[in-house]
Amino acid sequence: MKVKLTEKILTILLLLIAVGALTIHPAQDISISTLGGDKLDTIFNLVSYFILFYFLLLYWKGFLYVIFRSPLQFFLLIIVIFSILWSGDLSSSLTYMRGLIRLYFLAIYLAMRYSLREQMRLIAWALGAAALLSMLFSAFIPGYIHKSPELVDMWSGIYGHKNELGYMMAWSAGVFLHLALSSHRYRWLMWGICGISICLIILSRSTTSLTILLTMILLLPFYKSFQKTNYKLQVIMITSALMLLMLGSILLINNADTVVGTSGKDLTFNGRSDLWQLVISKVLERPWLGYGFSGFWTSNAAFKLRATYDWASNAHNGFLELLLELGFLGFFIFAAGFVRFFVMALTRIISVAKKPEDYWPMQMLVIIVIVNFSEARLLTPSWNWLMYVTTSLSLTLSYQQISSRNSLMIK
Repeated sequence: MKVKLTEKILTILLLLIAVGALTIHPAQDISISTLGGDKLDTIFNLVSYFILFYFLLLYWKGFLYVIFRSPLQFFLLIIVIFSILWSGDLSSSLTYMRGLIRLYFLAIYLAMRYSLREQMRLIAWALGAAALLSMLFSAFIPGYIHKSPELVDMWSGIYGHKNELGYMMAWSAGVFLHLALSSHRYRWLMWGICGISICLIILSRSTTSLTILLTMILLLPFYKSFQKTNYKLQVIMITSALMLLMLGSILLINNADTVVGTSGKDLTFNGRSDLWQLVISKVLERPWLGYGFSGFWTSNAAFKLRATYDWASNAHNGFLELLLELGFLGFFIFAAGFVRFFVMALTRIISVAKKPEDYWPMQMLVIIVIVNFSEARLLTPSWNWLMYVTTSLSLTLSYQQISSRNSLMIK
């Protein structure tokens, strides 16, 4: 599908806003205001709404087509919207819901107008800008490296916190790694920005982000060998991988003291596991519908929990947070979509993949799972959720197009 240059520029602007490259944050312990003031963030949000509204008017039939072809994502959004009826904090739900709806329409637009490979190159523009700006601001401008005793000398880049910088640079390093391995054109530039992103992960000292990067690299030869096997061997490899994963989990649990001790953290993951126990008890109080989208942590139901853990503004686990907000109803719909995403991404590796960039949808799931073990980044107005929904919709459209072509060939 050919897209005009003006439309591509507007798309890149939307992605720059979504990735946070235009709203530059000093280190949180130095200042909580963005460079240029908080009004700048509002202005960019309004710009993104206007651009999306323009695209919606231009391609409204395409938007409807994508919505009806991907019902699971749509049903999940409907549950989010209706959750205001039982939300523990209506004001909070309405505030964050606007951002989530905006990301949903941006995801539809990207899936409708660009192929997965084209999306990767557009995403690279946004993430590359974020990486270069983070390096520039932290290296040469005061206020973009943490000064507080517990975070001293850790780089925060343009994101205000070292974990946010590390997390975004994991996305950046992953995208540029796969593009560098797939393309001969501008390969030196791809490797250069990948290297900058890795340096920023190290300078942020984000162990989770480093784990994501190493996992993606280690999985690359596995994907390659997976393509060359027949169906029976593929089943054996998947079964073996699951068994190794289970065995590794058992060994990790049995040797937790040693493993956790080497990372400088305690067995409670800095208090997270104790928090999770209390969150689970709250989930069981309202198991089916939860407390509404973004409706728990500022509600009266969270008062005692917040008093005990004053640092907790979320469950610090994306899957628990989803259960807390939308109950088992929302969680099961998400899980169905997640399994479908996994199957489509795996099928792409087996039957479609020609270059490492075709492994990217599966690698995205790796990022999402690892990040959401210790952070709540599912179903939030964030880059993580935008990438998940966009790629899920894109895979759906891609396989429907393949099915249509195959049926025409049979006829």
